[in-house]
Amino acid sequence: MKRGIVIESHASRGEKGEGRMRKLMKSFQKRQSIASRVLCFLLVLAMVVTMVPTLGGGNSTVQAAENPTVRLYFEKPDDWNIPAFNYWNESDVEVDNGDAEKVEVWTSQSRPAMLKDESTGYYYIDIRTNSISGFQIVNGGTGVGNPAEKKFENCAIIDAINSATSDTSFYLLKNDNGMSWYLDKDKNQVLPEKEKAAAHKVIIYFEKPENWKTPVINLWGGDFVLDNQGAGDASIAAWGNQDKPKLAVSEAENIYTVTLTGTTMTGFQLVDADTGAEKQFDGQSEEVKAINAITTDTSIYYLSDGNGGMKWYKDANKSGTLIEYKEAGYVSPEVNGRNVTFRVPTDKAGNAEAVTVPGGMNGWKVDSSDYELKKDEAAGMWVGTFTIAPGKYEYKFAINKSWDVSFADPANNRVSGENSLLIVPGLADGKADAMKGIETALPEKLTLWSEDGTSSETPVTYSLKTANKDITLNGNSIIIGKSYAGQTVELTAEAENGQTSDFVVNVTEKLYTYTIYYYDFDKTHMSENASDLWIWEKNGAGATEGTPFTATETLSDGNEWLRAEIKLPYTDLQIIPRSKDEWKWEKDTISYSNSAGTENVTLYIVSNSKQAYTEIPELVAPRSRYVMIEYDRPAKDYTGWNIYTWNSGFGSDVSVAFADINGKMVAKIPVKDSKADLKLSFCMRHSTAADEWESKDGGDHYVTIPADQSVVKAVFTQGEGITRVLPYNTGFERDGANNAIHFYYRNDELAAENNLASLEGNVCIVINGQTYAMAYDAENDRFVYNLTDVSTGDYYYYYVVDGTGELDAFNSEKADYSGQECSVCHFKKANVSVEASLSQYAMDYNDNNVLSVKLTAKDGEGLETSEIAAITADLSELGLNREFAIDPTLMEGTISCLNTVAAGVKNIPVTVKDIYGNVYTTATNVTVTERKKSAGDFDWDEAVIYFAVTDRFFDGDASNNDAYGVGDYNVSEKGGSSYHGGDFAGLNQKLDYLKDLGVNTIWITPIVENITEDQHDNETDTATYGYHGYWASDFTKLNKHLGTEQQFKALLDAAHSKGMKIMVDVVLNHAGYGTEDYFNSILTDADGNSISMIRDSSNTISGDDKYDSLSDLPDFVTENKAVTDQLVTWQTEWMSKYNIDYYRVDTVKHVETTTWAAFKNSLTKVNPDFKMIGEYSGAGYANNAGELGTGTMDALLDFDFNDFAQNFVTGNISSVENSLQKRNNAINNTSVMGSFLSSHDEDTLQYKLVNESKISEEEAYNLMKVAATLQITAKGQPVLYYGEEIGQGGANNWPLQTNRRDFDWTELEKQKADSNSIYNHYKTMLAIRNAYTDVFARGNRSTVAVSDADGYEVISRSYGNNTLYVGMNVKEAEKEVVIPVAESAGTVLKNLYDGKTYTVSADQNVSVTIPAAKDGGTIVLTAETKTEPAPDNTTDDKKPDGKTTEDHNGNQQTSGNNSSQVNSAVQTTPKQEEQAVAEVTVQEESFANVIEAVNKAKTGSKIRVNLLKTTKIPANVFESIKGKDMNVTFKVSDQASWIINGKDITGNVTAPIDLGLVVGTSDIPKQKVTALADGNETIQLSLNYDGVFGFEGILRLSVGTDYSGKIANLYYYNETTGKFEYYQAVQVKEDGTVDFKFSHASDYVIVLNDTDMSQTTGSVIASPKTSDNTPIAAAVILLLFGCALMGTAYRKNKHF
Repeated sequence: MKRGIVIESHASRGEKGEGRMRKLMKSFQKRQSIASRVLCFLLVLAMVVTMVPTLGGGNSTVQAAENPTVRLYFEKPDDWNIPAFNYWNESDVEVDNGDAEKVEVWTSQSRPAMLKDESTGYYYIDIRTNSISGFQIVNGGTGVGNPAEKKFENCAIIDAINSATSDTSFYLLKNDNGMSWYLDKDKNQVLPEKEKAAAHKVIIYFEKPENWKTPVINLWGGDFVLDNQGAGDASIAAWGNQDKPKLAVSEAENIYTVTLTGTTMTGFQLVDADTGAEKQFDGQSEEVKAINAITTDTSIYYLSDGNGGMKWYKDANKSGTLIEYKEAGYVSPEVNGRNVTFRVPTDKAGNAEAVTVPGGMNGWKVDSSDYELKKDEAAGMWVGTFTIAPGKYEYKFAINKSWDVSFADPANNRVSGENSLLIVPGLADGKADAMKGIETALPEKLTLWSEDGTSSETPVTYSLKTANKDITLNGNSIIIGKSYAGQTVELTAEAENGQTSDFVVNVTEKLYTYTIYYYDFDKTHMSENASDLWIWEKNGAGATEGTPFTATETLSDGNEWLRAEIKLPYTDLQIIPRSKDEWKWEKDTISYSNSAGTENVTLYIVSNSKQAYTEIPELVAPRSRYVMIEYDRPAKDYTGWNIYTWNSGFGSDVSVAFADINGKMVAKIPVKDSKADLKLSFCMRHSTAADEWESKDGGDHYVTIPADQSVVKAVFTQGEGITRVLPYNTGFERDGANNAIHFYYRNDELAAENNLASLEGNVCIVINGQTYAMAYDAENDRFVYNLTDVSTGDYYYYYVVDGTGELDAFNSEKADYSGQECSVCHFKKANVSVEASLSQYAMDYNDNNVLSVKLTAKDGEGLETSEIAAITADLSELGLNREFAIDPTLMEGTISCLNTVAAGVKNIPVTVKDIYGNVYTTATNVTVTERKKSAGDFDWDEAVIYFAVTDRFFDGDASNNDAYGVGDYNVSEKGGSSYHGGDFAGLNQKLDYLKDLGVNTIWITPIVENITEDQHDNETDTATYGYHGYWASDFTKLNKHLGTEQQFKALLDAAHSKGMKIMVDVVLNHAGYGTEDYFNSILTDADGNSISMIRDSSNTISGDDKYDSLSDLPDFVTENKAVTDQLVTWQTEWMSKYNIDYYRVDTVKHVETTTWAAFKNSLTKVNPDFKMIGEYSGAGYANNAGELGTGTMDALLDFDFNDFAQNFVTGNISSVENSLQKRNNAINNTSVMGSFLSSHDEDTLQYKLVNESKISEEEAYNLMKVAATLQITAKGQPVLYYGEEIGQGGANNWPLQTNRRDFDWTELEKQKADSNSIYNHYKTMLAIRNAYTDVFARGNRSTVAVSDADGYEVISRSYGNNTLYVGMNVKEAEKEVVIPVAESAGTVLKNLYDGKTYTVSADQNVSVTIPAAKDGGTIVLTAETKTEPAPDNTTDDKKPDGKTTEDHNGNQQTSGNNSSQVNSAVQTTPKQEEQAVAEVTVQEESFANVIEAVNKAKTGSKIRVNLLKTTKIPANVFESIKGKDMNVTFKVSDQASWIINGKDITGNVTAPIDLGLVVGTSDIPKQKVTALADGNETIQLSLNYDGVFGFEGILRLSVGTDYSGKIANLYYYNETTGKFEYYQAVQVKEDGTVDFKFSHASDYVIVLNDTDMSQTTGSVIASPKTSDNTPIAAAVILLLFGCALMGTAYRKNKHF
């Protein structure tokens, strides 16, 4: 359950009690005599006492209306352990199991245990509800994943519980039929069964769409039984060949049918098994609701509506529809011959500036002005008419010429997947290529399209549109004379029915004939009418139509292949097999280069390969593979839940519903066959008819399916994500530590149906001739036999399953044993010693160090590297991972150290495990030294990085602009992808600018030589070159365009002299286009054979991130050690030779981790200070892909951050801040994130604000200032993209690349003169960052004030001695904000942004003005002076003094002020702390540093303890505080802190106390909270601890500034009586916090209103029942007391 403040609104309070009070007081005031007034006053008091329950206040119990108690008895079966109770719709059910605790029923899930009635032996539980929907009685405490259960839904017992009007009992008892519900314990009366709705038949008739072949049905949920008249099943290829029931053919033409018998369903799909096309109807759809409403035998019809769509009808005559359909009220598309009109209502297009129609008719060009609609204001429509040739086209509407917002035609019922379908009837146009002087045959037939979308091939004749003497037509062939000067010949084609079309012949000098054979393992694709080929020239114009297959041939391999023949004028082909004329399915792109220029080429392509073969290949069928996700939802509410995945290999938009597979709710996700491991990414989502993303259970989730696995099973627990992955299928596991071998067996086909248990008792294993029965392990879904007392040797084995022998499918090693073929398992006990060493004996926290491991054979047998399974090092004494993994193939790994670790000798234990299960250990030591910085030096996590595309920054040496003499320098409009002259000399000349700006690290693009050939973009006729540096041709030479070696060295030397570092971009994944031959000629093996560095078809895995090429660039075979070693050597030499400081590493995702580890090891050995930041596409703080803290990267670029910034400046402030605080906690000096707003690979943020967020350019410019503040003040390394600081932006629109414009130095000079420019904003903020670098690089982050509606936020960043308050405003007007601060009254806070000062008020608030976004939208406050604080024994002072320790993320520092000073307006005076506040962060579960701080503190001190890992405080902590006059604040969350004064601890604390709490939820029944609230807002509060503290503590709780000034009335919930008891009332402070005093812990409810409820209800805690006579007794006592008082007064003074 999500924890957070939950505000509940309830019905308004009545006024009866208050009215009675007013009448009594008025009567009292009318009395004239004193005696009468006294008597009347006493009467009033007596009546008030009797009215307390009516008023509902005071300390009387608030009695909510209760449901009767229903006691459920259960006779426990003999083989059960502890019965437990699980129920649905928890908020509506109150369960009471007395003092019994919960018991585990499912893995890591506990439910209330039932109590035992000793008199009967039955177990029981009490419940109170009138709306329970279902429950289970489960066998608890068994330790198995699927315990026995009794489940009840939609049955008699549910109705009986909900209809109970008085306390009653029901009994689930044994009988001859198993168990039944009884009304008494003696089984005299059985609970009558609920009358079930009569099953009825629903016959569905379905008119098969024209492009469908084999309709099938997929039905889920409910009780309908399906009858398809024996039609059998069909396999759906698009679903991974899942079989589903076919619909039966009816008597009517093209009508199919199926009969459903039952009462209800959850949903269903009608699917074409051949193409995967589908019609889906889920439980929220009107169709399913209508079907479920049927109660008698009925026929329904899903038929064509005559307008290209389909509707559900009540009868075959279409006289009435099953549901109500809404019509669009206009026509789109409107087809008149070749003129097609499209329409879109303006309200559908929103605030669009442009609407285009991308589709098959225009190559899906989303930004084409040729297909742009015009706005007709009068009609309220966007309208456009275009000329389109006859054919069938898919299309969409796109807003603002972008795919960001696109949708199908709302008025078009013809659809194909997510696209609309356009049919233009008529004779299709055609084209052909022809060589001069050679007779070329023209197609004898062209396609004729009819209005219903069907097509046929019709004979045609040709005629010249314009006669020409050089052109001869001979029937259906053409001869073009050699003297013909044109590029094309225009013909008219005419069909037999007189229809005509245009036919164009392209004239070429050379034609190549390609005969292409295609084989698809999906047999439904193996016909001329099912498939075609999409063929185009590499780097040329795209295809416009498919190339048809014209025949099926049986080749020499005995298989039937599809055959196509095509003549083309080019040699570099790109080929995609796909569904004919459409994109219902498509295969991988296949490349072929006819480099020899062969005129006739025969190719063979296969559906599961990316290679174009020139000989018939061996066909290897793909495996059927699945990831099966079992979803554990305790309430069993699975309707609408589905898995959405995008990388299964079967498309980027795959949804899989949950189905009951043998008693488990499972999503069975088909996964494409692959030779590489796949990390399947998915979301768990809930879909409705209105919204397929109605909600999600968590974010992105992952399950890895290794290459050798066919079925992987995982358990997904509601609210937790993947909680378990079943062990992968393997034949054995060697356990050398216990001298055992564990043998396993799992049949994947049965496992995929959750039916492996059906083999129980029929699986044996034969080992070395001995037969052993294998036991079924239900928890891990496999059979097991444990062979013990094994010794070194070979073990021969095979399985016997249902009497049939089977070898181990996961063990390729086989041998004969006594005439029987067996699988072989080798086992040995090695005798080796392990040594560990380090590349340097000492290191500081900014260093890396290489840890090496060496194995040496002793007396016995040693180990080969291949026999090492895992090596781990325990780095906990360095503040890091206890199981740091070292790659066994490298035997070394790079380690680091947290900046929180104290100096001294640290021990590093090392563990080696071999493949036989044997474990070996050793250890080594490293000395951690204090970090000593020289002047101007900075730590890795303090880097402020400036990313300059070198070629676009500044031209400092014009002599190298055409360095290679190929004309690749071009700064004209067409030069977007050419060189622009930027170089090393230019960077050198601008170092002072960058230094003055405030950056200390310059990231430059790759420096090595790049290809010089133009990679021409034919579509835009633009030359493209390697100006960016990522198309390397030689890794040993500098790119001459950038300068000479002397100029490069001069740049480095100059930067170092200014205290700046250079970060060079490097690429190890790929080389430049056309460099295959060069790189494949470099390496040879020991025998002189060539080693190919570049990947080819033999080692390519189609679509894989690592084993496939990126953008068709030559991909290095980095899994080959020789290739990796060469790449590492080249890059290490650059670093060593030139003293380069850092590397930015390109395409980390696309190279094996082993390569990165080897790279890091090599660099660290040369320079321990050397660091790398990696580009792993999609990485963020929550997903570092295992590249941080693992010996590879020291930082990753944060791909989430620019999204955070975009959302923040457009108003989603709170949610972004929540993520940034989590990010803050995830980052430390060894695992850093680089925060960028823009880059060379993306649209810049400013561009996205205009084009995605739809704000004006001026507003986007202004908001970039606020985005810069967010970036610069966030933890991590700010990465500034060149030009951002002067407001440059652009699109990632290759080849124009407006996001890589030349830096505008003229604009810079203008901005320098404008104090409000974005440049001056950057400069000011970077100065503040550098002055307080430790605060921003390492400090805590917390929210001080925030409002999404008002567009502002104030955060605090604190570290050591310094706390800064950063305010940001995204609105166009300045914002007045009152913020609470930790500084004491009178402290002067200075705004480092503009120099203004503010004084802290008596209530510790500061009123500030945050400027409008256009004026920077920023404040940064820090204390300028410090005054003596007023004595305070209760409040929580948040100000640290520097005497601290750090958590594992480096969120505090160990000492001292920051010595850096900010220039100009941001100068500040060092703070003088006169009253110390020690801040301590608890890491792991050690509180030694807390006790140390307490013991060192003086009287009156304040200590703040940040609890990161645990909220359970040991008893000795309280004992150390006890009796001392000091406040200790325990911060348990951003919402809550406990403040405890040592003087208040008077007793002995002997056990730990858990100070944790849950805000927003508790175990209090919902209906009781509703009754208590009576119209007011409430907050539920549940303290983790249970019982008396032994002291009085103050809980400071943040309830939100919206409730400032309100009264927070606290009620205690007494579980014994089931009633509330009044506790205390406190006013909410201006900062939204409230302080409650507690002496014991339980569940509470806070009622927020304008009234102190103690004023009307008293302050004594009591718990009377409704029928209690206490008020009456009190009234009598008061009356007697009054009479006695009057008698005494009269005797003393007769004039009384």
